[in-house]
Amino acid sequence: MKTLLTIIGLGVMLSLNSCFIGDDGPRGPQGPQGQDGVDGADGEEAFVFEYENVSFTGPDYEVILEYASDFTALESDVTLVYFLWDVVDGTEIWRPLPQNIITANGLLQYNFDFTRNDVKLFLDAEFPLDDLTANDTDDWVVRIVVVPGKFWNTGGRREMPSYEELKAEFNLPELPTPTNVIVRKN
Repeated sequence: MKTLLTIIGLGVMLSLNSCFIGDDGPRGPQGPQGQDGVDGADGEEAFVFEYENVSFTGPDYEVILEYASDFTALESDVTLVYFLWDVVDGTEIWRPLPQNIITANGLLQYNFDFTRNDVKLFLDAEFPLDDLTANDTDDWVVRIVVVPGKFWNTGGRREMPSYEELKAEFNLPELPTPTNVIVRKN
């Protein structure tokens, strides 16, 4: 009887032990082969998209800018938005959003939110948006920079980096100066 119990116990132990490989549990099927990277080149960490002639129109004064079709943002990515405010002696002046300005009618805010697929730009004011002028709403040049979440989530509160700081930190490509730049309010 003792021998029978030993054989049954040994059989149970072997059958339970054979279901697992190491401490990771059962092994599943092999996944698909990943895409090849460019030999010798580091992958890009941040991406920049530029949109010209962006105009806000009523009644909602918002614009949705979709990312390029060949781009996929990660859930952890953070999107930053910059408006070309002026060009002084050949130097582009980029302002990060949100951006508050004081108009003759009161405070106006340019703001945004984002998803993995697009960015929504919108205006908010303490007065009717229909009172805005074309200088406030028409022909903006917008740069959208998508950065990895680890850049933004460094612990504590982070100051909004300038476009030039992002360009240097992530080696963003040099984009040509847009044509027909409108001088905005200071």
